[in-house]
Amino acid sequence: MLCTVVTSPRWVSGATMAVVDEPLTALVFSGGLGLGAYHGGAFDCFTSLSLPLHWVTGSSAGAITTALIAGSAPSDRVQTLRRFWQEPGRSVEPPNANRHLFAWMNSLNARLFGRAGFFYPRLPIGSSRFNGLYDLGPTRDRLRQLIEFERLNAGDPRVTICATDVESGDAVLFDSRSQRIEMDHILASCGFIPEFAPVSVSDRWLVDGGFSLNAPFDPVLEVENALRLYIIDLYARDGQVPDGIEAAAERKSDLMFGNQTLHRLHHALEARRLRAELCGLTRSDTVHLLSYRPGAEEAGPEKSFDLSEAAMAQRWQAGFLDMQLAAGTPPDENGIRRVRRK
Repeated sequence: MLCTVVTSPRWVSGATMAVVDEPLTALVFSGGLGLGAYHGGAFDCFTSLSLPLHWVTGSSAGAITTALIAGSAPSDRVQTLRRFWQEPGRSVEPPNANRHLFAWMNSLNARLFGRAGFFYPRLPIGSSRFNGLYDLGPTRDRLRQLIEFERLNAGDPRVTICATDVESGDAVLFDSRSQRIEMDHILASCGFIPEFAPVSVSDRWLVDGGFSLNAPFDPVLEVENALRLYIIDLYARDGQVPDGIEAAAERKSDLMFGNQTLHRLHHALEARRLRAELCGLTRSDTVHLLSYRPGAEEAGPEKSFDLSEAAMAQRWQAGFLDMQLAAGTPPDENGIRRVRRK
C-alpha cells in the first residue's frame, strides 16, 4: 500500500492522516564485526534517555546487536550487550605509541587463530560447498545462552534482520511481525564471505546483510508514522585524505559501506517526503546518523578483526559519547542529524 500507518495503543489513525501522540522510535545497527562494540555504547547511552523502543533492525554484527536487545528483558539489555561484546567496564586508556602495533597484532592473531567466543579457523575443503575460512560455532553457542527467542519474537520491540541472497544478490528481510526469527537468520546475516559461510534458510543460500543493506533502515522509512530514528553505522563516509597504503585501504572499506548508507538514506528520505505529500500526512521526523570514527591506534583496514578488550572498550565509549551528542546535533540540508565529535 502507498500509505501505511503502524498502529499501537500509542497511535491512532484517521481517515486521511495519522495523528501520532509520539514518534515511532527505531534503532538501526549496521555490520562491521568487532566494531559492533560501538553499538553497545550507543545503546547504553540510549537507555539513559528514557525513550520508548518500538523497532530494532540490523545486518551482520548489527543483526547480533538487534537480537541481543530484543531477546533480553529491558533491564538486562545493556548487560547482555556487555557480555557479548566483552566491554570490560573500565576506563579507556589513552592512546600511546604501542597501541597501533598491538591492534595489528590482535587483528592478525584473530585472522590466523580465531578469537575465543567468536570464531575459529577451519580448512574449507572436503565439501561441494564453500564453508568459509572461519567457523562461527562459538558465536552460535554464546548467542544461545544470551538470547531468549520467545521474547525476541514477542514483538516488543519489533525486529527486522537483513541477509543477502548469494545467488540473486537481493536483500532478504526477516521480520518478527510476519515470521519467527531463529538462530539461522542471525547467522545468515553474518555470512561475510569468504570469511564466514553462507547459511541455507528456506532453500535459499544467504550471506551477509551488508552486501545489500548494511544499515537496513528501509522498512522503517516505509511506515507513515512520525519517526525518531537512530542509525548506528560502523563506517564513516567522510574522513581524511590517506597518507599511505594502510590508510588508503582503510578508507576504501569505509567509503564502500559509509557511502552506501548515506546515499541510500538520502534517496529513501526523499521518497518518504513525496509519499507523505501524496497521502496528505503531517508529521515531523527526527533522523540521527552516528558513525564510528576510529583513531590512529586502530588497525587500519583490519580494525574489525581486532576483538581485544582494549579495542572493545574504546569503541563502546565512542558509541556512548556519540549518542550523548546526538540530541544537540542540528539537521543538515537533507534533514539528517549527522553526529560528529570534534
